[in-house]
Amino acid sequence: MENSRRPSSRTSTAAWLAPRELAFVRSWAEGLDLAAAWARYLQGDGAADARRARSELQGLLDGLRSQARALGRPDIAALLRRDPEAMVDAAQAQPTLDEFRAGLAADHYSEAELLELYQARFGRDDARSAARRRQRLRQRLLLALQWLERQDARQPRPGDAVAAWFDDRVAQRLAAVGVVSLGDLLALLRRKGPRWHRGVPKMGPQGAARIQGWLQQHEASLGAALPGPALPPAPAAQPGIVPLERLLLPAALDGSRGLNRGPAARCSLSVANDLQAVQAWLQQHGDVSHTWRAYRKEAERFLLWAVIERRKPLSSLDGEDCAAYSAFLEAPAPGWTGPRQTGRSNGAWRPFEGPLSCASRAVAVAVVRSLCGWLVRQHYLAANPWQALARRAAGMPAPPQRALSPAQWKQVDRWLDRRGPLPARRRLRFVLRLAYLTGLRLAELAAARVAWLRQETLAGRRVVWSLRVPGRRGDERDVPLPDAAVESFREYLTDRGLDRRILSNDPATPLIARLDGPQALSAARLYEVLVQGFEQCAADLSHADPAAAARIGQASTHWLRHSHALHAAARGVPQDVLQARLGHRSAASTSVYTATG
Repeated sequence: MENSRRPSSRTSTAAWLAPRELAFVRSWAEGLDLAAAWARYLQGDGAADARRARSELQGLLDGLRSQARALGRPDIAALLRRDPEAMVDAAQAQPTLDEFRAGLAADHYSEAELLELYQARFGRDDARSAARRRQRLRQRLLLALQWLERQDARQPRPGDAVAAWFDDRVAQRLAAVGVVSLGDLLALLRRKGPRWHRGVPKMGPQGAARIQGWLQQHEASLGAALPGPALPPAPAAQPGIVPLERLLLPAALDGSRGLNRGPAARCSLSVANDLQAVQAWLQQHGDVSHTWRAYRKEAERFLLWAVIERRKPLSSLDGEDCAAYSAFLEAPAPGWTGPRQTGRSNGAWRPFEGPLSCASRAVAVAVVRSLCGWLVRQHYLAANPWQALARRAAGMPAPPQRALSPAQWKQVDRWLDRRGPLPARRRLRFVLRLAYLTGLRLAELAAARVAWLRQETLAGRRVVWSLRVPGRRGDERDVPLPDAAVESFREYLTDRGLDRRILSNDPATPLIARLDGPQALSAARLYEVLVQGFEQCAADLSHADPAAAARIGQASTHWLRHSHALHAAARGVPQDVLQARLGHRSAASTSVYTATG
């Protein structure tokens, strides 16, 4: 059968397709590279995948063919089944002149006559050549798509013929058991229940589930017109489980009157319901990218689960609901799972492929927890429903153990102040404070230059500093540089014989240099310097506080990054702010440091 698609509130057939989907289908009709078009329009410039592109195309064409038949244009439905690339070019089998001569009577033609005959048969453009036929088919396909765009979308009705919505093969199989109209089909389902397809020629459970899922998608225009009990549940589908871009929620579940909504006067979002709020959150993460798609997936799952499983808007969920969602992730119901890499336009699409691993559950919870935290900060939600839920109960990983407590860091900091003025000690003081106060990675510390530093005057008086750190994928992030780190750097510059006025130095000047020259300290050597510093600190503290000394003696460079993140989260730094500061691509990486949203 062909997959039908849930229409939006618009009436044109194009409303059945998102703009990117329509552009993708046009690209196929125009003969552009299908995998590249799929990556450009549907995967946000992700990696091209020919197999997934072809699967997505077939799903979209299924819906368009179904709509064409419903509009009384079976010719267009048939046309959309033709693939220009499937045409074989007869010219590829064109014989050589000698092969052509061998097929003729010997000594019958002169050389000139042979050439003229060969040219007449193979040399000029043939109106029947595959190239010309492909081009004409592409033109007809584009005209067909333009015609469909201009039409009003049709909703299926019980009196419609099955052949008006399903392809000929499915219609013929149903006609063999007396099912001619959609009303006949509905009556068959209600009469026989979930195993209605038994007795229908060449109709298996999967094909039956697809038909039943399609009927349930159109229950508003089909079910209300017939008396009798509701449609039986599909064995592998649930009504309403559709991608975010096709989700239509009733007023009772859209969150416009959610119990956890914040005061409307304080809300900074111009949205009316939960779906729009989720879309606003997604917009904060830029254009379509791998991270954006990962966030969409988790938000989509959470929103669908709320309205289908809990029968509640997302903005009415509480801590008990969040605990139930965490448990649901361990074993999603069968109707929520589908084949891997099924296109979003395919009727068999489902949010899950099966149970999530512990790590995947942690990512899922971290993302939706971050979503709710952001909605709280925009005053769309009054409180984060995940806040009261214990980390372990929520399926979240425990905070990293390789970190210093605030008290232990203060011991290290006081030890640095007691160190003498020697250049090596000043350098160690600056490096340790810079690493702890910024949370930079080891490689970033080694690569830092004066050119990274930014100075800004606030309110006409206060000067604040920051580091603009290049990212791994060509992006940048701004990391605040506290006054303590700036002052340590000025002292360190003096030891190096450089100008205390930081920005007066050469932009290429490394922030951390060798003691015997202006060259930057390598990452490997920097690691050794920091580890040796921790060991010296531990040795000096071993008598006064053996427990703290043992902990500090184990520390390394990444401990300072963990310590920075944990201490910042404890001070109330929002998760999304901390994520940007640390340069994490995923909210899940940052979530291990935050205990509340």
